[in-house]
Amino acid sequence: MNRFSSPRALVLRIGLVAALLILALIGLLVREDRARAGGQEVRLTMEAVDPRSLLSGHYAALQLVETLPQGQDCPPDLEAHYGGDESWVALSPTADGHHRVTGAGASREAALRHGPLAVRGSASCRQAFATPPRDPASGEPPEDDRPRETAVTLDVGVDRFYADQEKAVALEEALREAGQPGGPAAFAIVSIGQDGRARLKGVEVDGTRADLNWF
Repeated sequence: MNRFSSPRALVLRIGLVAALLILALIGLLVREDRARAGGQEVRLTMEAVDPRSLLSGHYAALQLVETLPQGQDCPPDLEAHYGGDESWVALSPTADGHHRVTGAGASREAALRHGPLAVRGSASCRQAFATPPRDPASGEPPEDDRPRETAVTLDVGVDRFYADQEKAVALEEALREAGQPGGPAAFAIVSIGQDGRARLKGVEVDGTRADLNWF
């Protein structure tokens, strides 16, 4: 047994590797925190999708979904770039202070043709009739001009807000209430960095904001 394979040396080597890994993790968190602080902050409409998971830690699950005003069509080019390796989504500010999906593209430049801000990710749009079909026996014209409900789902890698158990439960309950008709408005507070990535900063429900704090 040489001095490098002795139990003491082995413990020192393991400790050194562990210290290097911890320093690397801290460095990653610091870089991400700086990128989050330096990006453009936007508010994106969201809904809750499922309760917190004890297996993954305490968190409130988020889904970025917005129902568009009645009669508004789906934003252009969403389906053409959905799930692509290089997919960007255009965001545009609204009158009430949040951002809305307004198009997509295969590059940042292509997406920016549809809005002033582009983020890496993809979006899908679903349309459904808001009222049941007319009765054929009613004698009304056959044209179907029922109002349509248009919902846009945005996927930019922001889907969970981690917190302690008490805060996660309270937030999840608030999001469920926000998802009901007439419920309070709910937003994800997201930072869009120079690299085009979206980073979660916090959430806002009914005007109350909770920030994500790593330190």
